[in-house]
Amino acid sequence: MKLLPDRPSIEYLRKEAKDLLAVLRESKPDASLAEAQRALAAEYGVRDWPALKTEVERRVADTPTAPQGLAEELADVFGLGTVTAPAKPVMFTDMGRCWELTTDRGRWLAVTVYNWITNEQAELGARLRDAASAAGVAAAVAARSSQGRLVERVHGENWRVHEWLEVGPSLALPVSAAVARRAGALAGTLHALATPSDAPVHGYLTYRRPEADWQELLGRARAAGKPWAERLDAWLPAVRELRAIEFELPDELVLCHQNLIPTHVRQGRDGQLIVMEWDFAGPLTAELELGYMLTHWLLRPELNRQGVVAFRDGYGEVREWPKLELASFAVAITGWLNWTYNAICEAINPEDADRALFAEREAVGVLDRPMTRGGLEQLLAV
Repeated sequence: MKLLPDRPSIEYLRKEAKDLLAVLRESKPDASLAEAQRALAAEYGVRDWPALKTEVERRVADTPTAPQGLAEELADVFGLGTVTAPAKPVMFTDMGRCWELTTDRGRWLAVTVYNWITNEQAELGARLRDAASAAGVAAAVAARSSQGRLVERVHGENWRVHEWLEVGPSLALPVSAAVARRAGALAGTLHALATPSDAPVHGYLTYRRPEADWQELLGRARAAGKPWAERLDAWLPAVRELRAIEFELPDELVLCHQNLIPTHVRQGRDGQLIVMEWDFAGPLTAELELGYMLTHWLLRPELNRQGVVAFRDGYGEVREWPKLELASFAVAITGWLNWTYNAICEAINPEDADRALFAEREAVGVLDRPMTRGGLEQLLAV
């Protein structure tokens, strides 16, 4: 699901809708602006354009304020200088809220991260980011604390900070052929680094819950009176088909981004793709990461055939396109299943109001456009 900022602009959303219209007309020349507006609203997790406008008005009227002393403590811990303006909310993500900080040394983006993203994990990502930057990949510059750490505990949460970049929002789907080509070239550049890694693969990408867990989740959704519970029930046979697609990790793995999805990429000047998130980095194969990227970039809201060809061509500009098979989507499958399971759990029993809204929309989104074996087979055929 695409995320609205905490201070959205309806004028910018109108521009996004017009940009999306141009993309839709690549495959459907008679697409209308109304169709593009509905498609954009769906990307943001609401039913239609009027609902999106209402959501913008709600957010403008209810802008969050930073906890007392948060900006000052972050600036002190990360050595950012003296705070010169109140912290401004940027957006709420699945990891928490991000804040814009302004100090006498510049502007910064402070981001909460999952508890499992330790400083050691962030250093792994920084290693890949530095190598990628040297190879021409655009990325945000991270700030280190006075202790030389990338992640610090502040106000009971893990935080990292990087220099502020003037970029657009995350990419709306479907992406244009031009953007897909750039994304393919980006993946090829990262894979060409071929940095060996003997770090363990995170269990989120390898562990699949048994059938009993999904049945128990369905029971909880029904007990909570969730209107989408029966959609979950209807999708469970597809879960079984996905879980049947098995794989084995080879002994030799390379350091990969592991979560190079549209949500973590922004467009800069002249359409340049800027990677904003590196903390999920870890060992995989190029084939498994390509399977992961293809499902996120080009399988939603439906199969983007022109985009698949463009992505492959962009990758081929940098290195040879590898042979993919159904097992190449195994990590994508595991990640999707775990994301779906966790989103539904959070929607049933959210920690707070922000997470309740985020998780409810995410649960609806994944059930409205679920991953299926048939969809993967169509993608592979292209």
